[in-house]
Amino acid sequence: MSKKVLILGTNTEVGKTYFSAEYCKYLISKREKVVYLKIVQTGYPKDDDAKFIANYAKIDEKYCFSIVRAEPPVAPASVFEKFPLIKVKDTVKKYEDVDVMILETAGGICSPLDKSLLNYHLINELNVDEVILVVPDKLGCISDALVADYLLKNEGVEYKIAFNEYFKQSELQKNFEMINHFTGGKIKIIFDQDKLLFE
Repeated sequence: MSKKVLILGTNTEVGKTYFSAEYCKYLISKREKVVYLKIVQTGYPKDDDAKFIANYAKIDEKYCFSIVRAEPPVAPASVFEKFPLIKVKDTVKKYEDVDVMILETAGGICSPLDKSLLNYHLINELNVDEVILVVPDKLGCISDALVADYLLKNEGVEYKIAFNEYFKQSELQKNFEMINHFTGGKIKIIFDQDKLLFE
């Protein structure tokens, strides 16, 4: 049985894909057998996160692809009347022989996949083993992180934060300190271009 890791973000464009790429690369360097699955990719084929990760982390495309694809570059709920969750579950089952399965969502933690399914619902729907929340180090991230923390804790979900320093704007901002204080030390990973540190 593989370890299933769900990658969520506080919003879209916070660095989930870049973190997933760095994390896959790290796991492969530890001789782990890894599969990366993007739950849904819109804007396809112009936007193709799996292709970027396959090239960056040197993963065979058989083990690195988007499960659900749609051409319009819009939120999944704008495309799907009913999101094909069964297809996602069936695909995940096929790859349970790997060591680690990275499952990346699209958009933010509460982005809708259809009118009844939000990204964070995938935690239970896919029975994941670990949840990583990507938070960008920029103005407004404290509130976004605390809202996500409140939601996940109320749902009884254990999780960790991957803190993206690529967006850092000022040494005066105490985003890392404040988020760690109010979440009870949830920041466990710090990353940037060519950097992945575990606390």
